[in-house]
Amino acid sequence: MSEPSPSPSETDHGRVVKKTKQGVAWVWIFPILAAFAAAWLFWTQWTSRGPLIEIVFESAPGIVAGKTQLVYRGLNSGTVESVRLDDKLNHVIVSVRLESFAAGLAVSGSDFWVERPVISLTELTGIESIIQGNSIHARTNGGKPQTRFAGLSEAPLMPTKPGVLTVQLEGDNIPFLGRGAPVFYRGVQVGLVRNKQLNGGGKPQLSVAIDEKFRWAVRENSRFWVLPATAVSLGQNGFKLDIAGINALVEGGIAFDHFGTEAEAAGNDSRFILSSTEALARASGRAFKVTFEDGRGLLAGQTQVCLAGVPVGIVESVDPLTAGPLVQATIRLQPEYEALASSNAEFTLVKPRISLSGVSGLETLFSGVYIAVEPGSGGPAPESFTGRSISDDEWKALQAEKQGLQLVLKSDQIPSIAKGAPVFYRGVVVGTVLGKYLDSEQNPAMRIVIKPEFRGAVSANSRFWRVPATAVRAGPGVLEIDIEGVEALLKGGVAFDVFGPRGDVANAESEFVLFDDEQTARAESEPIHIRFDNGRGLVAGQSQLRYLGVPVGMVEDVRPVDGQVHVTARLDNGYEFLRREGSIFSVVRPNISLQGVSGLETLVSGVYIECTPGVSRKSADNFVGISSAGSEDLPPGGLSLRLTAPSTPINSGAAVLYRGIGVGRVTSKKLAANGSEVVLEVSIAESYAHLVRSNSVFWDASGLKASVGFLKFRIQTETVMSPDGRISFSTPERTPLAMAAKNGDTFQLHSSPKSDWITWNPTIPKE
Repeated sequence: MSEPSPSPSETDHGRVVKKTKQGVAWVWIFPILAAFAAAWLFWTQWTSRGPLIEIVFESAPGIVAGKTQLVYRGLNSGTVESVRLDDKLNHVIVSVRLESFAAGLAVSGSDFWVERPVISLTELTGIESIIQGNSIHARTNGGKPQTRFAGLSEAPLMPTKPGVLTVQLEGDNIPFLGRGAPVFYRGVQVGLVRNKQLNGGGKPQLSVAIDEKFRWAVRENSRFWVLPATAVSLGQNGFKLDIAGINALVEGGIAFDHFGTEAEAAGNDSRFILSSTEALARASGRAFKVTFEDGRGLLAGQTQVCLAGVPVGIVESVDPLTAGPLVQATIRLQPEYEALASSNAEFTLVKPRISLSGVSGLETLFSGVYIAVEPGSGGPAPESFTGRSISDDEWKALQAEKQGLQLVLKSDQIPSIAKGAPVFYRGVVVGTVLGKYLDSEQNPAMRIVIKPEFRGAVSANSRFWRVPATAVRAGPGVLEIDIEGVEALLKGGVAFDVFGPRGDVANAESEFVLFDDEQTARAESEPIHIRFDNGRGLVAGQSQLRYLGVPVGMVEDVRPVDGQVHVTARLDNGYEFLRREGSIFSVVRPNISLQGVSGLETLVSGVYIECTPGVSRKSADNFVGISSAGSEDLPPGGLSLRLTAPSTPINSGAAVLYRGIGVGRVTSKKLAANGSEVVLEVSIAESYAHLVRSNSVFWDASGLKASVGFLKFRIQTETVMSPDGRISFSTPERTPLAMAAKNGDTFQLHSSPKSDWITWNPTIPKE
């Protein structure tokens, strides 16, 4: 079957075109360009690759292979290719491919460390690591090619350059200084503390880096010292607070300088001693020792040695000596003042002293104690000195005392007089109390010294007495309080004088009696001894002897002996007539009775002994006194009787009355030998002895007595007040009269009278 022929409307208009020769297709241009770019990049990277190095770290926190960069001077100079542990798992080995331009880091003088953020009071570094992550940083100082390194455990504070000076400082104790602490030279920061460690001897050691431009300041004789965080000074000019800087405030610092002649410049790794204070650093002279008896206040490294108030040295150490209560201070002076410690130099420990003689060393309340030096004579410098712990004024006073007249005062009991108390002569201070001690017989004694210019005031018969803090004199209408002086008020004192003709000048070490007061001292006669039946109110060293009311002596001793009171007394010069035989010594006490009032002044002045001179021209040393004196005082002698009672309040000294008139006195009160009754010894005046008959009756007439009858009330009172009591007696009305009583007769003492006894009224003629 044949195909139909096309119609005119379906005519084929196509044309056959002949194929010509074709070139490279444009589609390959881009892949070819990409290949060339890749090749170029590969070649560029290959040619920019530096050497591969290995860094060994103790730890490598935040280090990631292919990501962590090595940075040198702020530029990425390499990339970490791998991070692994060594075979023993002790270290981290980091492989870093350096850039070609950083190939110079692969030398022996390079240091590598992991830069991590550090935020502390002394450092603020690696802040960018908080965002970008940790990186490895490097520094170099040149050297031979090297590909394996030991990484630093922490970032260095100062680059290591040929011009940087490194020195080592050693000290016994470096408590607060550490890495990063500043180093100053005359107030300018010139370096840093690189690290702190212990040396081979176990002492702390600081490695200090001094900047290149300041290395000339470090000399072989430079002295380094610790600069505290703050420096406080308090003195006469007020309060001052110095802060070297914020770094020093936080961690302290170090300062250095050279003193004296300038030495050669120091080299790298030179070693120096680090002193704790500038004063210690300045005191670089020879060491010598000073021994003190009292080292209170001495502080090693702080106590200064001063010349005329200017510091010239320092106490380096303080050590107690086992040989005795001594303290030995090791001292160094500044080199320019070494000549002060020559032969005969004197060293005085100055402390604050406030005394009655003045105020000294007050500045030491703020600055602390110091040692004042007085230059020597320029002779050979000894290795040790004996210092003194007193002020210059006290030292001069002590020297004067050594040249003065030393005396010894003795007493049964040394009063409370302090060392340094004044010694007075007629109101003038002429000496000083050196101290109290026990002599070879263990008796108390006191040593005093009289100034050389007053030696002539002390004679062999001088009398010494204690000066009390206050002296009170009281009497009718008089009350006086005397204060010898403030010094005597605080320390007491001693006074002396001569009463009567002056004797020879006293010799050194002469011994004198120390009396309790001036009145006792004035009573310089030989002692007299008086026996009393009652010594109530008599006080040794206080009770006076009086004649016509005027003090003429002093009671020296009061003691009971065999039922009586024995009094030892001394009379003042000029009253020897009172020791005649027959003299009467009566104790005067306050007495209030219906007969009157007597001895009232003793309420203020105290009990005293009234003296009545005898008519004999013979002298005596022993007397029998009257225990109570008053209007009814009786002369000695007369009739002696004994009264007995089971018990009685009557005491020795009680008056014996006849019709209300005193005719006798109770002279003693004691127990009978068998203890069954009380025995009163009674003395009746001779002029009244005839009134006592063998049938007389005696009764207790003391106090108030009352009797009540039917519609009758009566109060009988012989006396309202009587310290010792009263005794009355009466004799019956009989004719003929009974025989007169004889010495030694015994009567019964009744507690109260019968009614008819009081009415007896016999006529008794005197035979």
